[in-house]
Amino acid sequence: MVVDNPPYGWTVDKEEMALDYYWSAEGLGTEAAMNAGLTEFSKLQPQMIRSSESGGGAYLFTYDGKVYLWNMLQDDVYQYTDPADLDGVLREMGKQSGKVTRKLVLVE
Repeated sequence: MVVDNPPYGWTVDKEEMALDYYWSAEGLGTEAAMNAGLTEFSKLQPQMIRSSESGGGAYLFTYDGKVYLWNMLQDDVYQYTDPADLDGVLREMGKQSGKVTRKLVLVE
């Protein structure tokens, strides 16, 4: 699955996503994912990035069917556990502020 209609504050704009910079074999996103134990490069799928208008600093990606959030400022990777699928995460992100329910765990 690929994100077509990102929630408010996020974008799938190719220029902002800078796929070659973040997700090439030597990219910063790839490095963060691999440091978190997600070592199969072919399974990394960047989905969307926090828009520069919204402050940036976060990238949502999938790996082997699981959904992760890369905090670019702290270089931490979190796994979404509830909801755990991309559709569910996007649904929650699209909810009105204050009504969102989600759980993430730091991947170490």
